[in-house]
Amino acid sequence: MGSSTDYNMLVPIIDLSLLQKDHQTRSLVINQIRESCRTAGIFAVINHGIPETIAEEALTVNKNFFNLPLKIKEEFFSPDMYKPVKYGTNQGGAHGILWEYLKLYSHPFEKLVDLWPKSPPDYREIMGNCTMEMRKLSIQICGAMMESLDLEATYLKAEIEKGVQMVAINSYSPISGSNMKIIGASQHSDFSVITLLLQSSLGLQVMDKNDKKWKSVPVIKGALLVLVGDLWEVLSNGEYKAVLHRAIRTSGNETRLSIASFQSLEMDEILEPAMKLVNEDHPEQYRGCCLRDYLKHRASGESKPFVETVKIINSATIQ
Repeated sequence: MGSSTDYNMLVPIIDLSLLQKDHQTRSLVINQIRESCRTAGIFAVINHGIPETIAEEALTVNKNFFNLPLKIKEEFFSPDMYKPVKYGTNQGGAHGILWEYLKLYSHPFEKLVDLWPKSPPDYREIMGNCTMEMRKLSIQICGAMMESLDLEATYLKAEIEKGVQMVAINSYSPISGSNMKIIGASQHSDFSVITLLLQSSLGLQVMDKNDKKWKSVPVIKGALLVLVGDLWEVLSNGEYKAVLHRAIRTSGNETRLSIASFQSLEMDEILEPAMKLVNEDHPEQYRGCCLRDYLKHRASGESKPFVETVKIINSATIQ
């Protein structure tokens, strides 16, 4: 908790529609993605193809879900990390519930949707539309990011298309008191290839890689945020680092909602650094890992970030 001065993050904004233009324009966009991943680990995308109505409806239907009586929501409570639908709360002592969350496994959609909440009545339809659109966009962005590493756009495309999509919806109620800030989700990076994030209002902060200060990420109308995940750090052999971020619960009258789509590989699919990115000057920096490894790490209660546990210590690193 604190009331320190906020710093605003200058998030790169990338127009995805330009990827469909001529070769020179496309190359400029790929370069923008490369620089954004290297320097910030986060960027915003506009003209991404997801209708704004889908995003607005998804935020509204989740607001309605979190407004349901607790006994309905508690049907989805479970300590099991593998549970396809999971509801929970995080307590903040005197501040009560810091935030509520709902986690949905959403691919393959047809096999999972019947496990999702039935209330509100339109929940499954609206969130089905949202998650499928976010998954399609994630795959498209992954292709462009592959190109930014001088890999083929189709590198690992089949594996990503078959991979796990998990969606986390968080609801942060406001707090009383002027200039009050309480840490919601504590600092972390995401175990995903990439994360797509939609937020209704301010609350996301990222660690600036240059000055190591926490900076607030603005809400850009019509845009979605793209965060580099742990799996991409492994894939790129450390060329792109996963972005460290957290959520802040602030004073005011507005409940903050966020919808994050985490795109990974299949549960037991091992991801290793791309061999094209491993050479004498850049030896392999990470050992292979999979989503199940990460979930076991989370369940163990180990405080060390998972990506740190798969780093390879070699003589070059020590020197």
